[in-house]
Amino acid sequence: MSPAHAYEAADPALLTEEVRRYHHFITLALWLAVVTGIEIVLIFLPLSAGVLLTTLAVLSAGKFFAVILWFMHLIYDKSLLFWLFMSGLVLAFATFAAMIALFDVGRIDTKWFG
Repeated sequence: MSPAHAYEAADPALLTEEVRRYHHFITLALWLAVVTGIEIVLIFLPLSAGVLLTTLAVLSAGKFFAVILWFMHLIYDKSLLFWLFMSGLVLAFATFAAMIALFDVGRIDTKWFG
């Protein structure tokens, strides 16, 4: 079968679904660009550090989840794959937080250094 005939044999419903997904990817990419622009503008606004960092963290988390759900195709896969990914992500974050707490500078006994 030649490549020219490959499209003729394809299911029209499958092609319609792929076109719909393609347009979702383009739309998501445009929204991600808008959110990135908002983040850049926020940096230059006279906001307190707490408000700025919280807003940037929320926007970045939203972008992160949008990317993993659509561009990693988790939104189209079975929910088990999503929960497996999320459990690994939670485990990695918990390990990171535990290591930061374990090696906190305030917990170091400095009497041995002086």
